[in-house]
Amino acid sequence: MRLHSVVLKDIFRRKNKLAIAILGVIVATSAIVAVVTTFSAATDSLYEESASFGANIIVRPQTESIPLIAGSTSLGSISTGENYIVQSDIPRIYDIENSANLAVVAPRLYGVAGTGEESIIVMGVDVEQEKILKSWWNINGEWLSDPEGMEVLLGQDIATPLGLAAGSILTLERKDIVMDLEVKGIIESTGGEEDGYIVMPLLVSQKLLDKEGKVSSIEIRALCNDCPVSEMSRQIEEILPNVEARAMSQIVQSEMAMIEHTRTSAMAVSFITLLVSTLTVASTMLASVNEKIREIGIMRAIGASDLQVIKMLFIEGALIGMVGGTIGFVAGSLASYSIAPLLNFTDPSPMWKLLPLVAGMSVIVGLVASIIPAKRALTIDPAEVLRSV
Repeated sequence: MRLHSVVLKDIFRRKNKLAIAILGVIVATSAIVAVVTTFSAATDSLYEESASFGANIIVRPQTESIPLIAGSTSLGSISTGENYIVQSDIPRIYDIENSANLAVVAPRLYGVAGTGEESIIVMGVDVEQEKILKSWWNINGEWLSDPEGMEVLLGQDIATPLGLAAGSILTLERKDIVMDLEVKGIIESTGGEEDGYIVMPLLVSQKLLDKEGKVSSIEIRALCNDCPVSEMSRQIEEILPNVEARAMSQIVQSEMAMIEHTRTSAMAVSFITLLVSTLTVASTMLASVNEKIREIGIMRAIGASDLQVIKMLFIEGALIGMVGGTIGFVAGSLASYSIAPLLNFTDPSPMWKLLPLVAGMSVIVGLVASIIPAKRALTIDPAEVLRSV
């Protein structure tokens, strides 16, 4: 007895009812694929949006605070230790174990320079890294373009009282060093400390402040899809001497909460649709067994074993799962293209690695759904069936 032939003939004979079972699998698998694909696009979007949070690890020189006490009166404290990080040590950060999670490593140098009558805080930055870190800044004019260029960005609180705009020339001096710098742009007010800063290329600030090869701090942006930020901070402290690396836990927790919430919702939808699919296939196949009581009874009467009957139903369930899973993958991928833009996520890409997983899962659903119908088929008494013929 060729079970495959029997199953295929039975499927073509009951096309409409089996189409309902296949449709159940299609709905479940397409929902799962759409959720997973859209969630992947959501993660990419979260990475882009989370850039507005800035750094989530701050690296500073390690200092010690010594309390000043006169008798029983505290006079405050003083800090001891090196106030700068050696710039040549920065590339070593990329040697940490979790270096794959590093997105931005932005060194900074702070100092004070004069504009003639006033003293203003100067912040030297790595032009390219800072641009990524502060992508949310709105600049009236242009971003710094040359890592060694004599150019600056001005915070709104500096530009307004000095009457400067993009294209103006700003003269800065410190000790015997005088520089004429072009104002490339004005940073629109952010409500943060940068409103009162002059931002310039790191190399230029080092020359102005006479701090060649030194930086005041390093701001690090780590990709935070399950990245161990606290562990990364520890690794940085191990690889760089005399520094303190601190994770900004509030930002990390915010990002992780958003991602975890999305993941939880995706898993809930996946579980529900999978359960519904299994029940749909099981009920359809059980109805099929009830309709074929006479056929199954005759098959068993002429010599079909229990194993052959079970195999016949399992083959049918596996075929339903395979066809439904494959079509469901295509439908789910197409659905994600419609869902992601509505949620303001980036356009998703087909996740081909899901295809074998979805197909395998659908086959398992078909097999599990075949268990109850198989048990029902084994209870059919061939003698009782023959008496009714």
